Amino acid sequence: MPGPPRAPEIRIPRAPGADDALCRPSDLDVDGLTVPGTGATAGDVLRRWGGRSLVVASLDGAAREWRAPGIDPARPQRCFSLTKSLTGVLAARAVDEGLLDRTRQVSAVIPALDGTGVGSATVGDVADMTVSIAYDEDYEATAGAGEAERSFRDFGDYVVALGFAPPGVAVDPTAPRSVRAFVGALAQGEGPHGHVFQYATPIAELLVWILETSVGRGWIDLLRDWVWEPSGARDAAAVQIDPEGVPTGGGGLAATTRDLARVGLALAAGRLLPGPVLDRIAIGGDPDAFRRSRYAKLEGYTYRDQWWIPGPPGRILSGWGIHGQVLWVDLDHGAVVVIHSGGGDASDLARDAKQEALCRTLVAAVGRGR
Repeated sequence: MPGPPRAPEIRIPRAPGADDALCRPSDLDVDGLTVPGTGATAGDVLRRWGGRSLVVASLDGAAREWRAPGIDPARPQRCFSLTKSLTGVLAARAVDEGLLDRTRQVSAVIPALDGTGVGSATVGDVADMTVSIAYDEDYEATAGAGEAERSFRDFGDYVVALGFAPPGVAVDPTAPRSVRAFVGALAQGEGPHGHVFQYATPIAELLVWILETSVGRGWIDLLRDWVWEPSGARDAAAVQIDPEGVPTGGGGLAATTRDLARVGLALAAGRLLPGPVLDRIAIGGDPDAFRRSRYAKLEGYTYRDQWWIPGPPGRILSGWGIHGQVLWVDLDHGAVVVIHSGGGDASDLARDAKQEALCRTLVAAVGRGR
């Protein structure tokens, strides 16, 4: 969800708990660390794409940090689609506890969506982003452009539904003006559900709706009780809400870099999800569905439970957000890397490749005292 205007928010209070290594991390020498295969140092990669802050930490207590000048470590930063991955954690726990069934049809969970473009998809299709919809996740799409009655929609229409209709842009008064109205207005795409990976932020919002309906609790309460407090988050966070007051679990979280690292460590330690559940996520989603998608160039990757899975070697869960946000959790090494950035472009494949190489380098170096 690109930049201004700023949406209304709901705050998540800091979690009670003792100090930890991330309260006083050591400085990370980013200019003394070379990223193999890039011809660049970690500092080069961070500064090239507007890096604001970085934390690398491990379960053995190592914690190192880099911040650009003027960045307050206690001030929450926009996480964008890293929010999706935390929604995925909530969904995976709900499934493990028998509160959510991946094989159930969406319309069976939310009868109001019967007959809509998403109603015949399964909960698993939603969690793994294989719902076929007439929609394009194009961050350059103009908010409100086009006719409200058309069957194809894009990210610009989703921005309007969030309440971000830009001044001076003509928006049809019948266009969906809330996230859930927008989800209900989506038409099914040309292919069947479950066949092709289709990354779409409104589908993450649908997962929030499914979660709240199935579990009987609000997304923010679940995030607080199932993620924030067990992670020992030390600073308050905030979540944007849409015009109906619905939390935007597809991209609305703002949190500190240190607290996201705490979340990653809690995940790696098995405090948020049991080991077998983590293993299932780390195995990844349907590789054929991914290869049929527009993301097939990301060789080895799949998508499962709102996480991008790099595939072997190793068990790695990765969350990515526009403008260069990264949450990298290496389960085998018990290490996490978090990057907050202010990159100019929403999507940048070159940036993503360099950041992935940086994450792998930092995980390898965290135990070597760099």
